[in-house]
Amino acid sequence: MRCPENELDNTVVIGDSLKYLKFMQKNQLFADIIYIDPPYNTGNNFSYNDKRSSNDWISFIKKNLIISHSVLKESGVIFISIDDSSLYDLKIACDSIFNKQNFLGNFITKQAIRSNSRHINTVHEYILAYAKNKKELKPFKIKRTDNPNDAPMIRDISEKVYKVFKKSGRIAAEKTLAKINNEYMLKKNITWLRNYSQVDENGEVFFAKDLSVPGEPADLAIPEINLKLAALPTRKWSSAQKIIKLHNENKLFFKGSRPYEKHFLKDSYDNVSSILDFYSRQGTNDLNKLGLRDLFDTPKPTELIKYLIRIATYHNNSAVVLDYFAGSGTTGQAVMEVNQEDNKSHSYTLVQLNETIRNNTPQYRFAIKHDLKPTVDQLMIFRLKTAKNKLNYHKDFQIIDIT
Repeated sequence: MRCPENELDNTVVIGDSLKYLKFMQKNQLFADIIYIDPPYNTGNNFSYNDKRSSNDWISFIKKNLIISHSVLKESGVIFISIDDSSLYDLKIACDSIFNKQNFLGNFITKQAIRSNSRHINTVHEYILAYAKNKKELKPFKIKRTDNPNDAPMIRDISEKVYKVFKKSGRIAAEKTLAKINNEYMLKKNITWLRNYSQVDENGEVFFAKDLSVPGEPADLAIPEINLKLAALPTRKWSSAQKIIKLHNENKLFFKGSRPYEKHFLKDSYDNVSSILDFYSRQGTNDLNKLGLRDLFDTPKPTELIKYLIRIATYHNNSAVVLDYFAGSGTTGQAVMEVNQEDNKSHSYTLVQLNETIRNNTPQYRFAIKHDLKPTVDQLMIFRLKTAKNKLNYHKDFQIIDIT
């Protein structure tokens, strides 16, 4: 088996997950993020096998997770999608491998509106999150415009305020902003919007962030931007370098002679909630947008994986993302989209068995129609190539066959 050309290459591995994890371990290849969507052991009649005995299933998962722990960077995180059928077995296994103290929490994701159950209508799944070393893992943050709970609200506020700004000016826009913010704060039971009460000369919504920091009060002269600041009563000013940078980015706002940082609503970040507003059907819609209807039974939503990548790479521009139960290839597409949308340089490694697709399924008929070998890995590769072309993505992927 050959190594990837370098750690940042996009790589598709055809073969057994455990075999490739051992290869990574031997060759000291490490991941910043591991996301896996293992078979749930439900026995459902998918186009692939999703049923093992309970003992076989947990033994199979544990073998993979043990080596996952060793190939995860000290500052890394693993996300594992699972449903009720195997959640508790998986949690016990992860506690023993990653240590309870490194358990970060459980995300809950929404599924179909109805599950057709006779008793409890299950409309959710889970994503378990563990750190390799919680002390080394950076805090999770999400840009509010990337959060499906906040993005529509921010877009609505920004568009309405800008419309008034263009027509009637800044003062009228700020009055409109106050009214809209109050409506949303009541509707959503939130208070943080109150901070974003001002509109700048370009019609952008912002709040004025203080530029003082703890320290001995002192005058600050910044001749590069012709600014002289008198000492504050109890704190010192932020560094001259920071204030110059804000000036160059047009992010300085003055109240009288005192400067503040413009903190734009569109750039605001939030802590991460345990309940995620993503639906399973969004994954099918993702395939439909690529013209790949019926390519996979239950693809995960691309936006869900993008969300996980973003919260874990808040401080990282070039993470290695590993998915060794790659299935439909959603993780690869998610990495490509995050890189393009956020100007990042993440890479992906996807591992998938050359598992044969049942011949009475839409997936089998799709493979035959497109002259593909009817195996999961070949459908996944077809999806990745289609997504790459659709996105006009500049970086290709290499294929390594370890079967």
